[in-house]
Amino acid sequence: MTEQNETQSPIFEGTLFLSPNIDYFRNGDDFFVYHNTYGYILKMSEDLVDFLEFFHDAPKSADELMAQIGEAFDAETLNGFLSIFRTLACLLPNEDFETQKTRDMYPTLARWITVDQTDPKSVVMYVFDTQDRRTVMRIRLDAWESNLWQHIRGEKTVAEIAGILAEENNESVESTELRVAATLALWSHCDVQAVKLSAEPCGTFRGRRFGIPPYLVSTMPYEKVTRDVRTEIDEAGNTVTYYEELPRATPTDMAIITIDEATLDQDRRGARLSALFHAPHAALADRAYGDALLDVFKKYGAIRGETCRILEITDGDAKTVRAFLEACQRQALQTKIHYTLYTPSEPMAAAMLEELADLPNVAVTFGELDRMASILEGKVFDIVYSNEYLANLASVNVRKIALDGKDGDEDEDEESQEGEDAGERIPEPYHAEAANDRMTFIGEGDAIHLIFKYKLNLADSPEDFLLNSGSLRLLGQIAKLSGFTTQVFLVEFGEEVKYPIQTFEDGDVAFSQHFGILKQAAKTLGFLGQTSYWMEEFGLVRDLPMFATTRSQFKAIRQMLQEHGQELTRKPYTRAEFEKKLADAQRTSVVEINYEPAEDRISGLVPHAYKLLRLYKEIEF
Repeated sequence: MTEQNETQSPIFEGTLFLSPNIDYFRNGDDFFVYHNTYGYILKMSEDLVDFLEFFHDAPKSADELMAQIGEAFDAETLNGFLSIFRTLACLLPNEDFETQKTRDMYPTLARWITVDQTDPKSVVMYVFDTQDRRTVMRIRLDAWESNLWQHIRGEKTVAEIAGILAEENNESVESTELRVAATLALWSHCDVQAVKLSAEPCGTFRGRRFGIPPYLVSTMPYEKVTRDVRTEIDEAGNTVTYYEELPRATPTDMAIITIDEATLDQDRRGARLSALFHAPHAALADRAYGDALLDVFKKYGAIRGETCRILEITDGDAKTVRAFLEACQRQALQTKIHYTLYTPSEPMAAAMLEELADLPNVAVTFGELDRMASILEGKVFDIVYSNEYLANLASVNVRKIALDGKDGDEDEDEESQEGEDAGERIPEPYHAEAANDRMTFIGEGDAIHLIFKYKLNLADSPEDFLLNSGSLRLLGQIAKLSGFTTQVFLVEFGEEVKYPIQTFEDGDVAFSQHFGILKQAAKTLGFLGQTSYWMEEFGLVRDLPMFATTRSQFKAIRQMLQEHGQELTRKPYTRAEFEKKLADAQRTSVVEINYEPAEDRISGLVPHAYKLLRLYKEIEF
């Protein structure tokens, strides 16, 4: 950083302060700023949160900024930050800035909202609370608010809408503008996220190469951490100043409806392709998932001979097993199937055993995944199958550190590479394999041990990344249960070259898979690996129009339909099926109901995100 000289102009004039209308959210190491007045969502690193928070307590000048953080960023970088944060009204030059900016913004409807406007004079919003993840907010609009709602289509500014409403109600434009802005702020707030404000009329985005800006269609499902960011903690971890959020206005007519635990549990268990397609369906060419799974195994010659021993690693999904075995019977399969289910949960094992008690040659075993091979006594299976389970396993943080041309052998620690507590971050970096011989790593748990054990080439990784440690350990257990002809079928969402990302759905944390790294580990264990799109493997009818939601919107729509006598269950609704359900509920105008090709979205699942990682030995039959 070059110090400013006396002749150099400051990077901004006057002072800037942080908007009181922003909240912070976090997903793993990623931070997000949500602007509650406009619905903007900005993704950023933790150091930029610190940058913004510098302006929180009081207005700050350019000189104060440079004195505080001028060593961390050069002037060009600071100008870049300031340009973005000022344009998006995160940093304000005066108290009137947001008010004036709002007048010229174009309110538009957000995506994945549930608003029943069947009665245009009494519009009702249904909003799943993404923070407590167990309640739905029902917000009833009065006649004036419902009238305002009809104008929110991204083509009129706040000032123009206020002018229309003022004339209709014989009110002053100034007071109407204030009321419109205040009402929109309730609907754009992160608690509701029904409205976004655009700097341009939304019609101008049509025909653009990259379409509508992401902030106008994105929602924020992650954990709000504003209080954590602003609560002051000393070096010993003691709270110095606890941040209390200021009370805010809430919609006048709002009810909070709690979803019962049994329904939430069904949501978690039903959020997988196998659960959606437990019965024959047009999207699988009138087959059930069990039939499709059998077809995949047969395609790769995994079922042959007199007996086939199958091991499924599961979290309690017994329906797929039953459907699969019924498919074997329908197809008059000559090979005798012995099916073993393995789960870490004893209660789940007991439930599955009871549910499958009438089926012959089915065994259920439970125990720690890291001891699976010994618990199963080293049996050899012909097929090892895991269906949408890898994402539930641990992924840990790792940091890559360049050696700057030094010989890392001098720094290599020959002692144990595992911390005493698997949750602690290992303090010492360790030298990488030859492919990574100009970098070291530090990481949580047994991450470093796994990197070296499986000779992982991580040269393309970012500085900080997640490692699918649980999946890597599971591969080690699978290898001990595999023979020369064993085939392994692992189904999960993820990418061939993209490092894992953390998601949070239905109350559970999940991690995408880096299949390229898993294949590296499999190679070390003696397997060859092949990845493919799972929807293509099991024969999804990709262009069939299906009812499409997010998992959060599904819960909101379910509540709406329940109040009008219709039950919404976890199933893959075709367009015709769901339109009939809306008609039976007499809901003639709902925002927003979506239908997308099956490959893009079915209910709350995205089929094209799922891959099959098939592992096999060098010679196939």
